[in-house]
Amino acid sequence: MRKILIIALLLCLSLSAGCGALQQPAPAPEPTPAPSVIPETSKLGFSPVDLNKAPDVIKNIASDISKREAATWAQVNGTNYILASVGENTKYKIEITDVIQKVPAQDFIWIEVKGKYVSLKEGEKNGQVTVISLNPPNKAINGAGFEITRTAAAAPTTPAPTTQTPAPTVQTPKITPAPAAPTPAPATEQGKTTTEQTKKTQPSETNSENSNSR
Repeated sequence: MRKILIIALLLCLSLSAGCGALQQPAPAPEPTPAPSVIPETSKLGFSPVDLNKAPDVIKNIASDISKREAATWAQVNGTNYILASVGENTKYKIEITDVIQKVPAQDFIWIEVKGKYVSLKEGEKNGQVTVISLNPPNKAINGAGFEITRTAAAAPTTPAPTTQTPAPTVQTPKITPAPAAPTPAPATEQGKTTTEQTKKTQPSETNSENSNSR
């Protein structure tokens, strides 16, 4: 009888322990960190750079584009540089107005650089090449585009093409010479004899008429 009671107590204890375990709530799942989203379009800060204090590679690039109108982007030691040249134009310089960051795809950053031609101030030297650095540095950039606005006064003057008008062709009428008059044929011996005979017969006829009148 005791064995039966012990077995029944053990069964009751095991059942009560199982029910308690079932009643405990499951632990809450850990929150998933939200992915960092880069705005599709945003403006970037920038600072002017003294070309004399720029890295040597930036100086070499500036020297290469200084003779023509050009704009480019380069990254040296983690710093992004923008270079814009007016070429041999000694009256204007390029002023960078905006640098816009765009994200056309995930993990791809593209910048659009906007600038304009401005007149040099009195006494201001023409550096030909404008250089800026982007803020903050160490920013991964995958591509760059440029939109430089030129005023009408800064536009290069192209001489108007000269059109050559061909001289009119004058047609001179052809003059056909008149046919030469035919040369009279020389008189033949027979003609001469007939003429002489006629001359000879005329006085004889006159004489015969005089004799008849008598």
